[in-house]
Amino acid sequence: LLDPDAKTFLPAESLAGVFKDAGVDLKRPIVTSCGSGVTACVVALGLYLLGRDDVAVYDGSWTEWGGRADTPVVTG
Repeated sequence: LLDPDAKTFLPAESLAGVFKDAGVDLKRPIVTSCGSGVTACVVALGLYLLGRDDVAVYDGSWTEWGGRADTPVVTG
């Protein structure tokens, strides 16, 4: 999502391509998640730059979900 040379987000067209290549349907509801919530915020900001102002961030992310005994985890 970030342009390493300019230290900014990629242009919108490139951002859209990154999400498309990752299989993200920009027309569907989106919740971002990561290990601790920080990267999820960067992803949500990238989506905001594409016009999505309704993206949810699961700020507990894997740290919260994976640390609980009552949440499902699929492996394999």
